[in-house]
Formats: sequence, structure tokens, C-alpha cells
Amino acid sequence: SIATEAFGSEGFDVVVSCLASRTGGIKDSWDIDYQATKNVLDVARERGTKHFVLLSAICVQKPLLTFQKAKLKFEEELQNAGDISYSIIRPTAFFKSLAGQVEVVQKGGPYVMFGDGQLASCKPISESDLAKYMADSIREPEMTNKVLPIGGPGEAMSALQQGTMLFELLEMEPKFVKVPIEIM
Repeated sequence: SIATEAFGSEGFDVVVSCLASRTGGIKDSWDIDYQATKNVLDVARERGTKHFVLLSAICVQKPLLTFQKAKLKFEEELQNAGDISYSIIRPTAFFKSLAGQVEVVQKGGPYVMFGDGQLASCKPISESDLAKYMADSIREPEMTNKVLPIGGPGEAMSALQQGTMLFELLEMEPKFVKVPIEIM
């Protein structure tokens, strides 16, 4: 079976799922953020896995996009499974995801954001801080069967604030592209 090919015949105490669609498109979102992740959960449950750690996203709190709805549907199934404990980790943006914006702006390009740039605020987090938090969710009983939002240090900032700060730091005239949220 595909499950045996992918996971072997062994059982696991913990499964950590970081699956996410690459495009955020409608088909990818349902195929990956929901169905592929559900397939992993199904195999984990069949093999007697005790705990499932899901890397989700903070933006599912106000679902507008398909990938957010797909992630939420899976979160609900995980929470209702009953035979496996879980930790649902919802990080804000990654510092790494902002690196592309920095490169574009440094080359004279615009800072791109959705809507007016104030739809949401976040506290970007490093990959290593997130990885530590996810590992902690396996070891710490108080993190079991919970949805756990996490962000980096400092005050939460909107995309507009982040872009404005970037232009100030680079001593450049601000140029923004505001992508209508309806496009997604």
C-alpha cells in the first residue's frame, strides 16, 4: 500500500506534519492542506501513534482563502479524532518569507501586500524558534490537545508597517503594490 511505502511497517509515537500547498490554489489547498494531511493522520491512527503535531497557520483564525478553510477543516477532524492527542501550532509569518520582499525592495521594486496592508498584524518568527516550540509541544503536557498560536518577539506589525519600516531602514522612497484580497 501507499502507506507502507511511505511509512514502512513501523509505528510511531509522534507524527509531525508540516504539509502545506505550494500555491495556495483551490485544488492544491484541498489536495495537500486537507486530504494529504488527513491521509497522514489516518495512517498514524492505524499504526497507534499517540500524538500528532500539526503545523497550521495563524491566518486560519479569519478564513478568507481556500487554503485557510482546508487547514481549518483538517484541524477540526484532528480535534474530533478522539483516539490521538494533538498539538496544533499556528505560527505567524516567518522571517524567511519576508526575505524575498527585502530583495525586491533593495532592487528598487515595490513592497507587495494584500488589501490595504492592514488586514492582519503579525510577529514574524524564525524557523529555529518555531522548530523548538514544535518540539516542546511533544514533551510538555500543558501543550497537549490545544491550538497554540505563536509569533516572534516584539510588537505585532501589519504588512504596511513592515513595508514602511523596510523603506525607512533602506532610506528609500516607499513603493507599495496592494493586491485586492478578492484575487486570491
